[in-house]
Formats: sequence, C-alpha cells, structure tokens
Amino acid sequence: MLAKKVMTSMYAKATSPADLPWHQAEPPQIVVDAVKSRPAGGRALDIGCGAGTFSVYLAKHGFEVTGIELIPRAIELARAHARAADVDVTLVNADALAWEAPSPFDLVLDSGCLHSLIGGNAARYRDRLYSWLAPGGDYVLGHWGRRHALDWRPMGPRRRTRRELVELFAPELHEHAHVEELMTGIPMPFGPTVLGLGIWFKRSA
Repeated sequence: MLAKKVMTSMYAKATSPADLPWHQAEPPQIVVDAVKSRPAGGRALDIGCGAGTFSVYLAKHGFEVTGIELIPRAIELARAHARAADVDVTLVNADALAWEAPSPFDLVLDSGCLHSLIGGNAARYRDRLYSWLAPGGDYVLGHWGRRHALDWRPMGPRRRTRRELVELFAPELHEHAHVEELMTGIPMPFGPTVLGLGIWFKRSA
C-alpha cells in the first residue's frame, strides 16, 4: 500500500511530533470547543493518533485517553510525547478497522484517519465508529473536503464534501457545528490547495 509506505517513511525520519509536515502544536478550535463542552472529561478515543499531539491535549484536559495508530514508529513518538508531558495515554498499535474497544467513548477524535482509508472502507469505518461512540457522545472529524467534481488526486487523502460526510453518518449522528478553511501551499501531488473541513457530530442520548 503506497500510502502506508509514504507515512511510514515520514515517521521514520521524525525525532519528535514537530518534525512531521502536518504537525499542529494546538488542536483546531472545533476540537477545543468539543472538549470544553465536556468539563467533566470522560473517555476519549484518538483515531489515527499519529505522534500523539492531540491525545496528550485530551489527557491534559481530564480525559482518559486511548490513541490507536497503525504505524509502530508513530506509537513510539506518541509514547515519548506523553512521557514528556507527564500524562497517561493508552496507546494501541492496530488497524482501526479491526480493533474492538473494551467499552464505549464519550468523545472520539479523527484528525485525518478517515480520509486516508483506501477504497470502499468508509462504511466499515462508520460501523466501527458506531461501536466506539457512546450514546450522547461527540465525534469530531478533520477531513480534506472536496471543493468541486475535479478536486481529487490519484493518491493521497480521499476528499469528500461536507454533505457526503453528513450523509455517511446519518441518522445515528447529526452535525452540531462545522468549519471550513482553504489551505494553500500544500506540497504536490496533494496540493497546492486543499479545503480543510472540521465537523463536530453528536449522537443522541
């Protein structure tokens, strides 16, 4: 799988989360808002947690956090990052589409896992998400949006419109809030322009 090889290569070269080209020191505002909506914390799942930046953020804000990631080197970086931040994060090296959660989560975060899935796995991902997310839970998705019919690339993240994403998770989940950001200067072959989507979904209690 080309995408896995590319990601594995990037993680192999990194010595810290900041070395990764997609690194964000702080989570997007929509993630911050979802976290603030749960001042008591709870159980949180970070799907495709990468080097653990957002997992650590969630742990610092009172959540019992599990991060799941396919690439072993990413787990190593995430473990080191959690130690440096002096927080506890459960890190699992596994394929998200095959992983079974021991119990449901109050908050599920995906900052790039869904759009990296290959082929027709979106429905399978949705079914796994339903099994992970507790009634009344929050799901925050970061995804590369599709701006128009010709906005696609033969490799890299699978772009979808906001409408496609809302319909994918309906009726179990409903959109609570969303943000859009036009990002420029993205390296080819993925760029040069990408529409970043952030969608906060809620599940009925």
